[in-house]
Amino acid sequence: MRGVLERLLITLEVRLEAFALLDVRRGHRLHVDPGDAVLLHHVLSGSGWLEVPGHAPVRCEPGTVIFAPAGADQRLRIDEDDEGEEITALENCAMVKDGLIRFDAAPGGDPDLRVVSASMLASADGSFGLFDALKAPLTERHEGNERVAGAFALLRREAEAPGLGTRAFISSLMQLCLLALIRRHFEQLPQDSPLIAAFGDRRLARALAAVLDAPADAHSVASLAATAGMSRSAFARTFRTDFDLSPMEFVAKVRLQHAAELLRGTDLPVKSIATSIGYASRSHFSRAFRAAYGRDPRSFRRHASRATEIPHLDPEADADAEEE
Repeated sequence: MRGVLERLLITLEVRLEAFALLDVRRGHRLHVDPGDAVLLHHVLSGSGWLEVPGHAPVRCEPGTVIFAPAGADQRLRIDEDDEGEEITALENCAMVKDGLIRFDAAPGGDPDLRVVSASMLASADGSFGLFDALKAPLTERHEGNERVAGAFALLRREAEAPGLGTRAFISSLMQLCLLALIRRHFEQLPQDSPLIAAFGDRRLARALAAVLDAPADAHSVASLAATAGMSRSAFARTFRTDFDLSPMEFVAKVRLQHAAELLRGTDLPVKSIATSIGYASRSHFSRAFRAAYGRDPRSFRRHASRATEIPHLDPEADADAEEE
């Protein structure tokens, strides 16, 4: 099971978009409207409580990271038993810097609790439902992890003195914290974790491992069912129920995610990338990639190069991309 989860991290394509500083003062509570994305809250300073209806309040202290489920009403307050005056986030917001918003429930003074929040966005369904399983808040802390502690210190300083590029800088720091905390979460393998609940069927885990280990192999529903030790129909039905996609859709997603990483990080010709992940036809690969990522491989590579400010070293690699 641990090996499957470790390999799953390779294919995990979740990015964070920091969007707000949440400030709360004693005697007030901040109401954050539900959204479509899972929210990541990183407590920067002070202490208080996060409430999600139907669940026990979550203690907020510096260094606490809280995953809040999509579509959930959320309220931040200082004292657990103090209702306070409710302030709606969207009605009390102002631009801080570079697109970062401040939701202010600390009128007339310094906040007793400050939280930076980001939306978690899965590229091309890259999470495979990992975070869709969240129905209740999930809390992690970064104590004992020097790398995350360093990122947290930078995060606090940036929030206290925002400047040019603040939003991108904070997003990158939160991304680092996220990956480190997920890795530690998987290493500890808590049995009640909503992030690993979908992997309770070890038969499916064997099939997942086969795909993650060798995505370019000639996988089929029949071969994966045999690896899982299940009948073809039972395997396909169980896989669909647990992951909300078919076995071959999973194979395609893993292959395309590997392709995306190769396009971002190498100058390999597109034809070579297609072959390496199991596509015999370059045109078939280009169509599948466009359907998943909204761009053909050549355009995706150029966009990724501009985004990271890394010069493209081999223009002939792009010439090998399939023209449609």
